[in-house]
Amino acid sequence: MGFAMSSIRDFGAKGDGKADDTEALVHAVEQGDGEVVLPRGDYRITRPVVVPLEKFGRLSISGSGGTAKLIMAGVGPALHLVGTHKKTAAPQDFAEGVWQKERLPTVTDLEIVGDHENADGIRLDGVMQPTLRGVLIRKCRHGIHLVNRNRNVLIADCHIYHNRGVGIFLDHVNLHQTNIHGSHISYNLQGGIVVRNGEVRNLHICSNDIEYNYDLKANDSADIWLDARKGTIREGTIVGNTIQAKISPGGANVRLTGVGKENPNAVGMFSISGNLIGSQETNLHLDACRGITISGNAVYHGEKFAVRAKDCEHLVFSGNSHDHNPDYKGKSTDAFLFENCRRLQLTGLIVQHTHAEGEPAESTMTFAGCSFTSLAACQLLDVRRKGLRFRDCSVVRVAECTIRGGGDNFDEPIGVNEGTRDVMIVNNFLSVGKSGRLSLGRRNDVRIDGNMLLL
Repeated sequence: MGFAMSSIRDFGAKGDGKADDTEALVHAVEQGDGEVVLPRGDYRITRPVVVPLEKFGRLSISGSGGTAKLIMAGVGPALHLVGTHKKTAAPQDFAEGVWQKERLPTVTDLEIVGDHENADGIRLDGVMQPTLRGVLIRKCRHGIHLVNRNRNVLIADCHIYHNRGVGIFLDHVNLHQTNIHGSHISYNLQGGIVVRNGEVRNLHICSNDIEYNYDLKANDSADIWLDARKGTIREGTIVGNTIQAKISPGGANVRLTGVGKENPNAVGMFSISGNLIGSQETNLHLDACRGITISGNAVYHGEKFAVRAKDCEHLVFSGNSHDHNPDYKGKSTDAFLFENCRRLQLTGLIVQHTHAEGEPAESTMTFAGCSFTSLAACQLLDVRRKGLRFRDCSVVRVAECTIRGGGDNFDEPIGVNEGTRDVMIVNNFLSVGKSGRLSLGRRNDVRIDGNMLLL
């Protein structure tokens, strides 16, 4: 028994990379049976193929196992899927028409190549359960562009490569339930995965290769950037990815940006676990975030900072390795800087400086204006100047840590200024530096007990 499908060639497409096949693809979508197939070939289009799902019904677009190429030679997205879903993903919020005509549109096994400076790959708008699998998008502006409102998005096994804008761009979108899995997202100038404003929940970025998303000519870059300065981005995971780049101005491997000092709540409730994160100006840049757990990551080569956090609350760092293989060349400072943060827990970290510093840092870890900070069972090895430095902090506990100096410039393991109060330093192994074991100022609100000197 056979099955029906709508080959774009049956609607007049040439597939030679020269003829304008726009109308043929439009007719296949509008007049076909919903299963649009592009056989092997190069199909050139000059304007977006807009697919209003409410009008044309359930849809799949396939590139015949990856043998078809769609060349976008016009402005805008090659494929623009438009739905009408206006509410949440709860069962009671679905119009029956969405289930009957719009759910689960798929684009699979297709290459999209931009041939215009403002060409995009795929745009999703108002769509329920869009599923993109086995798609290659390159030489476009934005690869996958999500706008307005979508729900339950799946992006898997895709290659989003060498685009001038953002690889996967959640642009002022109201979107809950997004899975980005098993994909290569690399060499996109304005970022690999960028979420900008909107209302985003349940974002899962798992088991991807996210690399070299940076721009040497820009003021900032990031492989993953969650930017909630005018929105909220909460409840998600960044797990099991390789996240690497090259040093670029204002660059970060992972950047989370909230509203500002008085409001750390816009971006947070995220778990960042089991990733390889390396080779940028800053590895992890957290600004006005709340409820971030960072555990079990291998982090290396933060030219200036391994971690830079400001105006954050409830940060948990656990079991991360901050190191660099000495076989690799270059300089790397790998400093930690926490400014005006509250409720910090650092446990079981190993930080070793194996390379010369790229830029002089006051200490391996600096805490300025922070409160309720606890470090436990951490190792700071080959410290260059100071191990830990606390300035104007309150309620500080350092317990069962090892802080070992790494050369003639080593000054002291722990320094606490007179503006810091309520300090406990207990049961640590501490190297003696040029300034001695500890620098505490004149104070009586410090408890020091059970520490052992490393000679």
